[in-house]
Amino acid sequence: MLNSIQLFGMVLLGGLAAGELARRVAALPRTTGYVLFGLLTGQSGLGWIDPLHIESAQLFIDLALGLILFELGYLVPRTPRQVGLKRLAAGTLVALSTGLGVLLLLLYWGFTAGDALFAAALLLATSPAITIATCSDVGARGEKSGLLYTLVAINGCIAFAAIALMTPFLDQTIQAGPLLRLAEALGSIAGSLGIGVGGASLVLLGARRLEKQPEHQHLLILGGIVFGVGTAIYLDTSVFLPMLIFGFLVRALDREQKVVAIRIASDARVFLVITFVLAGAALDIAYLRDYWLEALGIALCRFLAQWLPCSAAARQIGLTQREAAFMGIGLQPMSSVALVLLANTQMLYAGLDPQLTGILLAAILLMQLFGPLTTQTAIKGFGEASRLMPPPAATAPQGGTPS
Repeated sequence: MLNSIQLFGMVLLGGLAAGELARRVAALPRTTGYVLFGLLTGQSGLGWIDPLHIESAQLFIDLALGLILFELGYLVPRTPRQVGLKRLAAGTLVALSTGLGVLLLLLYWGFTAGDALFAAALLLATSPAITIATCSDVGARGEKSGLLYTLVAINGCIAFAAIALMTPFLDQTIQAGPLLRLAEALGSIAGSLGIGVGGASLVLLGARRLEKQPEHQHLLILGGIVFGVGTAIYLDTSVFLPMLIFGFLVRALDREQKVVAIRIASDARVFLVITFVLAGAALDIAYLRDYWLEALGIALCRFLAQWLPCSAAARQIGLTQREAAFMGIGLQPMSSVALVLLANTQMLYAGLDPQLTGILLAAILLMQLFGPLTTQTAIKGFGEASRLMPPPAATAPQGGTPS
């Protein structure tokens, strides 16, 4: 049996090796290799990483997800006001279309309205971790990649706000009327906004004093994220929404570009590896075996519900119809944050249909495996995967002889 420190090292080294094998042998994104290593060492495979290990690492997972969501918010590019409003409208349309599509599908399958509504909100978000890691690995550079980050951030913001609104109504541990539950939900969202604004103010003020010293600014940002995550846990509110707001405000308000942002895919890759490996270890492949058809149905529903609004709004957000299709493909990865939200909800609400839980876990596992490939496909389709492009052909100097 490995102790916790040995296990931590095994996760890092094994994840690194699996990611490189996936990239070099099968031409798959590294993140797929990380998840496969998690499946191999988790409850679906050798059992080296068990639920107790994952539970003991929950604080680390919360910090990792906080850093990931901060970076997602920070990666949303600044745009002119009119462009920003068009992107916000398109992103909101994509999110609402996705939620409605999944809701109708689950109602058609016979689930109750409450369970279907919760599941639809859970499946609305696109994975920020897969998007960030895969875009970094393929060297995504360009306007369409920036738009993808924007739509992923809008999806996440709406999903996290919807979950925050619903959680008090699912919590069976409190005795309160609808108005008090609604007040608690709105208070949670207000608390998230306050934490995000406070964290952004701290970083922006600190960056002016520290000037452009990466080592000190990274410490400042990490400290702000850690304190913000701790404050969210103390206030018993969502960790995810405030970190997304935090990152977005830092980028949006840093007009003089004083902040030297931390990049999780390069400066803090350890957080990404741990997140994907533990997500794979927490999932049981038996759910995919039992509910693979339903998982495929949800994946198809999500694609159609995301592609069609992108296609309808293509002209307004500067896409061709071909690019709109690739944008729909790029929005497919389901968020590993959904695992945390699902686990938290199960602790508060014992009435969630077990079959629906199995379908959700199967769908999440399916897109943890194939989501990185869809993101890679989308960036290549945009023509913005700089690390996957062939090097320019060498040209002989005039009057010379080609070698």
